[in-house]
Amino acid sequence: MTPSHTSPVVVAGAGPVGMSTAIALALRGVDVIVVEPRTAGQPPSAKCNTVAARTMEIFRQFGVADAVRAAGLPDDYPTDTIYCTSISGPELTRLTMPARNEREKPGFLDSAWRTPEPMVRVSQLYLEPILFERLKRTPEITVLNETAVERYEQDAEGVTVHCRRQPDGEAFTIRTQYLVGCDGGRSPIRKAMGVKLVGDAELGRTRSTLIRAPGLKALFGKRRPAWMSWVVNDKVRGNVVAIDGRDTWLVHRSMPAGVSDYDALDFDQSIRDVLGVGQEFTWEVLNHEDWIGRRLVAERFRDGRVFIAGDAAHLWVPFAGYGMNAGIADGVNLAWTLAAAVNGWAEPAIVDAYEAERHPITEQVSKFAMRKVIENVEAMGKGNVPAALAAKGPVGMGLRALLGKKLYDINVPQFAPEGLNFGYFYDRSPIIAYDGEAPPTYTMGEITPSTVPGCRMPHFWLGERSVYDELDLDYTLVRFDPSVSVEPLVAAAAAAGLPLKVLDAPKPDLPKAFKTALLIVRHDQQVVWRGDAVPGAPGDLVQVLRGAMSAQPSQLVASTG
Repeated sequence: MTPSHTSPVVVAGAGPVGMSTAIALALRGVDVIVVEPRTAGQPPSAKCNTVAARTMEIFRQFGVADAVRAAGLPDDYPTDTIYCTSISGPELTRLTMPARNEREKPGFLDSAWRTPEPMVRVSQLYLEPILFERLKRTPEITVLNETAVERYEQDAEGVTVHCRRQPDGEAFTIRTQYLVGCDGGRSPIRKAMGVKLVGDAELGRTRSTLIRAPGLKALFGKRRPAWMSWVVNDKVRGNVVAIDGRDTWLVHRSMPAGVSDYDALDFDQSIRDVLGVGQEFTWEVLNHEDWIGRRLVAERFRDGRVFIAGDAAHLWVPFAGYGMNAGIADGVNLAWTLAAAVNGWAEPAIVDAYEAERHPITEQVSKFAMRKVIENVEAMGKGNVPAALAAKGPVGMGLRALLGKKLYDINVPQFAPEGLNFGYFYDRSPIIAYDGEAPPTYTMGEITPSTVPGCRMPHFWLGERSVYDELDLDYTLVRFDPSVSVEPLVAAAAAAGLPLKVLDAPKPDLPKAFKTALLIVRHDQQVVWRGDAVPGAPGDLVQVLRGAMSAQPSQLVASTG
């Protein structure tokens, strides 16, 4: 069959991960075809409701951060998380986080984070249309809606992607250099790769219902309303997420342990029990999904010229949106290496870095999320919850205070995950020149700022601009001492065609982190080399960064003082 289309890269799936992958490629001048089974403008799921700070930094590169920040909740709606016996019932504890118009005020759990883009609580319902508009105004991107990828064949030169249009059933092919599967948890591409998901196949079952309930906000009474409300009482466990801060809410109800029949949990009464209302309270069901929480990671993310990212590569219980955000990080990481290969300044082997970097991080993140599930279950107990937990007297108050303290301490790291955003590092990458210093450990909630190769360069401001705004889309040589000569390295990069921008900047007031005069930093803020002088073999360093040779620390490391 003669190919109907050709493109350097094909992305299967136009969810947040697929669209981010395509935009990252297009930013680097690479033409992309995105194949998506849904119709254009079809409403997405509301399952993810957090855009992490690290993802917002990516959206800043895309030029959509302001639009994402402004979407969803009203300016004055708080992003607090509470634990309570029901929406109308007493609270156990509260994690106070800012509304949009409070973001500049100090004292919130993430106020001191080193980032130009704090995390945003916004539903996928609002995020996907923003990204889709970005796709539509990008000439390098072609979107084929109502079209499914059915299979692929690859050879030494490229991939033939077999597609089918859904309205008329017409089959056609696309010839491409690389195929990226961002096609969800049931990924046909992952299955065609023969790759298995390994881990925990079932952590729990949940009923999730998107409702329109104009009277729900009033259930908070005189209290400050919450973005997410975790509920535990003697009838049900679940949570409620504010989608628009007015009428639309997502109500999750957890199935009792060991119960597999979803209908064993009454659909309407379980919602009333979460809300703490009687038969008189009404709502409209907008959407519903029964689903299984999992912790599964694909054995590998690649088959030759074919790759998977996002839910196609990893599935886990959706605590605070880590799945979508990790998937976007996957896609942007992969897009950069594919663009480098397509544009010809790197060797094809640069794409080996994707799995070497992202697979270990995916495993770490999934275990972080898994651990929080276990800690919360243990804190609240696996058995029946006593009715006295919601009582007004001293017994109920004492129980709530005791459990509330445990839940607060457990969940601050989850809802203010500084470590998860900024602490991860790449320690197995073939395109990072390590210098022998171990990166600092991190937890879900805490980090130690570091410039050890493989770590994220800590953020700092250059006047009113973020240093990240000054980074090139590929590599940037950041020089903190203008007296240090960098000409040999710049010349070696130019000779090899390696994009390398030189940025002179004052050294930040973080002496334990910024110990050297020079850093080479990637588009994703990860440090790939550091030193006080250009290495003795600058050409070798350039070849490592191009994916053309393995790093030899004795040749690439200059004195760090």
